[in-house]
Amino acid sequence: MLRTLLVLTGIAGILVLTGCQTEEDYRNERAEKAIRYFEYSQLRKMVPDKKLTLAECIAIGLKHNLDLKVKQQEEDIAAELRTAELLGMLPELNINDGFSGRTNIPASSSKAYDYDGATYGASQSQDQVLNTFNIDLALSVMDFGLAFFNSQQAHDRVLLRKQRTERMAQNLTLDIINAYCRVGAAQAASDITREMLSLCRERNETIKKLRKANKITPFRAFEEIRRFNIMERRQAAYEQEYQNACVELRALLGFYPSAEIKVDDSFLEKMPSEEVLPSLDVMEQIALIRRPELQETEIQRHISLIECRKAILTMFPNARIFLDFNNVNNSFLYNQNWWEMGVVAAFNLLKLPQKIAQTMAYYRQADAETMRTYAQSIAVISQVRISHANILANKDIYSRAEKSFRNYDKTLKAARKNQKVAVSDLSQLEIDHMVLTTAESKIERTLALADYYISFYRLMNSMGLRDYKMDKFSSLPADLAAAQREAGLILKEAPAEKSKDAPKAKAGK
Repeated sequence: MLRTLLVLTGIAGILVLTGCQTEEDYRNERAEKAIRYFEYSQLRKMVPDKKLTLAECIAIGLKHNLDLKVKQQEEDIAAELRTAELLGMLPELNINDGFSGRTNIPASSSKAYDYDGATYGASQSQDQVLNTFNIDLALSVMDFGLAFFNSQQAHDRVLLRKQRTERMAQNLTLDIINAYCRVGAAQAASDITREMLSLCRERNETIKKLRKANKITPFRAFEEIRRFNIMERRQAAYEQEYQNACVELRALLGFYPSAEIKVDDSFLEKMPSEEVLPSLDVMEQIALIRRPELQETEIQRHISLIECRKAILTMFPNARIFLDFNNVNNSFLYNQNWWEMGVVAAFNLLKLPQKIAQTMAYYRQADAETMRTYAQSIAVISQVRISHANILANKDIYSRAEKSFRNYDKTLKAARKNQKVAVSDLSQLEIDHMVLTTAESKIERTLALADYYISFYRLMNSMGLRDYKMDKFSSLPADLAAAQREAGLILKEAPAEKSKDAPKAKAGK
């Protein structure tokens, strides 16, 4: 026994020592993981020179985005915890077996209380070697009730995780669309940007030549160089924006963040129609139905109500029912096997005021969640209206950019048409300046159109939609009508009596 105790003590000491980590250990572990994660990030490669469509980007992002995978794992963990709470309703079952042996025979003697000569000698009441076997089955009514309520709360937490995962998927879709449109707009303008940068460098040499020939004044030369330098910086900024958008899009898709990605920018060839949008009332009601945050708050309210019920349950006496089976191989016992059954009830009266206070607190917490739902509903309606106003603002910006580009392009074509056959450096300088201004206006129009597209998808996100197709707007009135019919069936099943303070429902609202 002493040798076994020493071995167990040594093993426990080794486990304690190996479980301790120093600052150097953490630093080495961080360096090892940094190298491994860097290698993992470069394993997935994209097909070179392949133009990805918006549908492909969204599908890749929803499948490989690491943050979304973390949310999905948390959802699985919540489901396992729900299973654990369901298993907590099982009764307690204990199986015990004891074996004992003595070096001598257990015996006892007795002595008469009155000295009338009646005494007893030594007697034996059990064997030298004993084995005791016992099975205990116990069921606590309060523990069973608490486990049942805990399983209901665990089920609500699974739904809570699903709503959070759904909202994150919606936000991820919007981020991918945002980066996709930015990449497409910058990609469409990249060729123009490179051409304009080379033209700017050539025009600087032309200006210097004209200045030496005294065909322009120093003030004119300075002004022309300054104007071309400003355009050069703007074109370089557009190129930098393209690089940043590509890195962001690749990171959202789960690839190594670099600028090696191409997207299909054909969507910038036409303008989205504002006529596909339903009425603002329809979009607001759809948002109140679809937004996961509102459902999450409702689920949290139900969790608080269950806490209230748990507090009420703990006010009752704690009854415990047990059933035991015993077996003892003691040959001196009259019966070696027997069953026992009993009920034990306990009630802590002084804890009752505390439980009442807890019940009232959880009930008020449920009321607070109801008020929070109403506040979030107002915020959701505000987001829908802001997104709708953003569409109108971006439409106005795009219309102005389109009008400016048309005017610049028309003026440039007229200038080229009226240009003399013998073109001088000075007239060519003016034409080149008009070309740069027209190209910059075209790039601004392309970027404005991309923002206009993004505003539609932002409106979808504010309504809690993950879809990215424009024709989804046309089906929203039918979806709202179906939801209203479902609510009408529920109201028919509800009691006919209404509260005096309840507001009257309006048709279609």
